[in-house]
Amino acid sequence: MTIVITLCLSFAIFALIIWGLMHMRTPRFRMERADFQRGLEDVIAGQADENEWRILTGYPMRHDPALEKLRLECLQIEEDEYTGKLPYLFTEAGLRKLRDLRERLLALPLQEESE
Repeated sequence: MTIVITLCLSFAIFALIIWGLMHMRTPRFRMERADFQRGLEDVIAGQADENEWRILTGYPMRHDPALEKLRLECLQIEEDEYTGKLPYLFTEAGLRKLRDLRERLLALPLQEESE
């Protein structure tokens, strides 16, 4: 009798775990415009390291096409002007391009909430 109870209880716990895993959402990282702006300003000010730059540019921003376009421009600036040296990760020309990009980010119209 204890074997049957143990098996039933084990099956119920296993089924509960499987059900829970099936209904969990995959975690998503979603960078908003304000986060992108702060990260960009940190890079321009020389307060960001390479990891922060990778976080800023490493994730596609499908939820905001305008922000995705700016992210891709950042990657192009990185290709041309990145030094990787602290405190400033970019050449002076790269920092100038990032400042221009930040100004364009600030000029973007407010984003409509899609979710």
